[in-house]
Amino acid sequence: YSTSKCAQWRPGRCIGSPKELSTASMGLPVWDLVFEDHFDRLTCVPDRNGILRPNPLSWTPEIGYKRGRENQFYKAENVECRNGALVITAQRERAKPLPKCEVKGSDDPALDGEACSVCGPPTFEYGAPCDQTLGDGSPVCDCSAGAEYTSGSLVSRRKVEFSYGKLEMRAKIDTRPGAWSSWWAVGDFEDVPWPKNGEIDIMDAFQGMLKASVIHADETGDASNAIFHGAAKKVNADWERHYHTWTMEWDKDFITISVDRQEVLRLDLSVADPVRTSWPNPFTNGKKFFMILNLAVGGHSGGNATQSEFPVTMMVDYIKYYQKKSRTDR
Repeated sequence: YSTSKCAQWRPGRCIGSPKELSTASMGLPVWDLVFEDHFDRLTCVPDRNGILRPNPLSWTPEIGYKRGRENQFYKAENVECRNGALVITAQRERAKPLPKCEVKGSDDPALDGEACSVCGPPTFEYGAPCDQTLGDGSPVCDCSAGAEYTSGSLVSRRKVEFSYGKLEMRAKIDTRPGAWSSWWAVGDFEDVPWPKNGEIDIMDAFQGMLKASVIHADETGDASNAIFHGAAKKVNADWERHYHTWTMEWDKDFITISVDRQEVLRLDLSVADPVRTSWPNPFTNGKKFFMILNLAVGGHSGGNATQSEFPVTMMVDYIKYYQKKSRTDR
């Protein structure tokens, strides 16, 4: 056999003095499983109608129009656990959006349907009053009745957060025009806005492409000047018929993102050091990130949804998070 575990080697044996052997590669990492969700009856919980939903101790569903001028109105009902998998479904609700917005749970006399209309298409405002929410996370300005598309999104903020380690997801996706599946992570630091808080796009899938990227601020800190480090690969319809595994490994020096054990992106995290950006590096010193798992429609990358048939689904078999415990002996 051949091995690369020795300082010097040839087929069948290792050679070299003990001093030379000390330069051999490090042992393999030993991982401790910290979190896992298989989206089955052991973790999901039934709602009032008996439909299994993701565990609220781990996930919060997003509700409303959230970002990126995307066409979907996120609803909790579009996310369920079915046959041992998480299923996020994007639906076409009508041929075109309608300007239907109503006020819920607010007695502000200045707030009415017309004032709320900026929260939906074609304006898509995300500040006040569109960012006002009720206790369940639903928007005060509810524009769901006129939505052209609905879909689902889950957030693990303040429930499941992580730093150095390994994240893994097994999923089946669809990248037809208009469908934009994503599994990504954002830094959760008090009063630190994007992109200073950092973003890791473990999976961005749209228009026949898989993309992985790491995003941080430049010296200005402005969102319009965010720095993207990314890589992508093409996929086809046959590839999309099967489940695949996405993995991110993250330590103090590197982030590596792979699909089916094939590396897509490897980034030296010193690119975000203060000497280069003038801001604290969001990817070092064990800073905490949370996950977002969503199926968007349209937006700046998803493409033209009118070219495609709906519904479209994103199916997730499991998500796991490991921390590095030790390394094996060489």
